[in-house]
Amino acid sequence: MRYKIFGNTGLKVSEISLGTWGIGGAGWGHTDHKQCEEAVRAMLESGVNLIDTAPAYNDGAAERFLGNILKEKRESLYYVTKTGTQYKEGVYSTDNSAKAIRRQCEESLKYLNTDYIDVYLIHWPDAKVPMEETFSEMNKLKEEGKINHIGVSNFSLEQIKEASKYSCIEVIQDQYSMVYGQKKDKIVKAHEENMAVMIYGSMGAGILSGKYRKKPVFEKGDMRTGFYQFFEEPRFTKIQGLLEKMDGMAKNHGNVPISQIALNWSIQKSYVDTAIVGVRSAGHAFENCDTTKWKLTEEELRMLDEYAAHIE
Repeated sequence: MRYKIFGNTGLKVSEISLGTWGIGGAGWGHTDHKQCEEAVRAMLESGVNLIDTAPAYNDGAAERFLGNILKEKRESLYYVTKTGTQYKEGVYSTDNSAKAIRRQCEESLKYLNTDYIDVYLIHWPDAKVPMEETFSEMNKLKEEGKINHIGVSNFSLEQIKEASKYSCIEVIQDQYSMVYGQKKDKIVKAHEENMAVMIYGSMGAGILSGKYRKKPVFEKGDMRTGFYQFFEEPRFTKIQGLLEKMDGMAKNHGNVPISQIALNWSIQKSYVDTAIVGVRSAGHAFENCDTTKWKLTEEELRMLDEYAAHIE
């Protein structure tokens, strides 16, 4: 595993981090929790020390899962969880009020079986609540020792600037991958200001694994038909062309899985500190973590940048 210093937090984190949205079990098809536990332990065995979760991942199910299986390993891990967004009975809602944030923090501490949260993020902006109220409460939680570092997820540059008036924003999280580069300018700017950068969707909801060479049919409500839109035309066909280019590179590197091409493209970016990867089997966990055993050349990175530019 490779590691990077996480912005100004002082933390040294694995370049690949564990994502748990799929483990939560809502919107990602069938979830086998025994296999998920094996996958999590495989990630940790491979050197992953940063775990990303949220109460919105199926009404706290992902947090409870982690709290049940990782209590004995807590001190060697960094937990990132979020607040403000909830998922109950199939419906997402956002409430960044001080009352809601404190309630969710207490619940997350309980679910995760921990006394503190390493990094606490506002999951989504909430236009209904003044940012001063939101981040004043985050500051209080930090002063009380319940959280160590404050950050934001899915905030625009303007919103990050506004939030920074009331709190020290140390971490940002946003979607970024070879097939989704719209947030690059924001991510680069945050990095230049010494904020730690976490990216999600690194595998393009699985399409960059090469698994989907023909257009799949997902169940109603699956996140790969709504939140992520890589399986819709004309983008799906364009991505197939990118995958063919990646096939050639994978062959040149000893027939590595093309998922490793996609992940190295992300984590070799100087402005990316860690790429969140969701896994639900030990095999995929080891395969993804083996990405850090080798690197793409500068020429390969340049070529991939050019190929990816045609996807947008």
